[in-house]
Amino acid sequence: MMDHLFNRLDGAYPHKWRSAFQNDQAIENWKVSWAEAFEEECITPNDIKAGLKACRTRYDWPPSCAEFIKACKPSVDPMVAYYEAIAGAQARSKGETGKWSHPAIFWAAMPLAFDLGQQTFSQMKARWESALSEQMDRGEWAPIPAALIAIAAPGKADLSREKATEMLNELGAGSVLKPKTDHKLWAKRIIDRSKKPNHGYSPLQIRFANEAMAA
Repeated sequence: MMDHLFNRLDGAYPHKWRSAFQNDQAIENWKVSWAEAFEEECITPNDIKAGLKACRTRYDWPPSCAEFIKACKPSVDPMVAYYEAIAGAQARSKGETGKWSHPAIFWAAMPLAFDLGQQTFSQMKARWESALSEQMDRGEWAPIPAALIAIAAPGKADLSREKATEMLNELGAGSVLKPKTDHKLWAKRIIDRSKKPNHGYSPLQIRFANEAMAA
């Protein structure tokens, strides 16, 4: 990957890039240094692809390691992301997926979904920016899961039991309509799956599951 990146930067900045390296050892030093920085900053191949694209319009001269890493990570305006999160959380409450411009916004929003709908931006600003920054720093995100079926208010549901069963079966959750004796089964499943990479659960969901098992 580093060889490929070196060649791409050499092509993007002819003469300017390669002239900075006096010999093969200098190139090897560059590879080691940048590779370590990428690992520490959780830079993925997709990030590098985005960084190369951004360099074309951002830098007239070859970027330093710090500049390239900044180009790899798309900037997200916290206030814009905040209102996107509110709209997305409202859509999820209706059983819709919602529109998410970046998966980090989704994963930052879900543990705060209730408060996002109850408080103003000024009240949520510090918590929201902290949650969003933490997610952006991860560099990798689990896919945004499908929304759960919205639960209608008592007496308002317009689905027959047969139709509801059919929809749940399509989601692989038909058993929720069957009597269960283990009321902690949901918590056990979350805890078991959370041990796997890219499990898709938020820290809040995992905490609730652990608390349920401890009760």
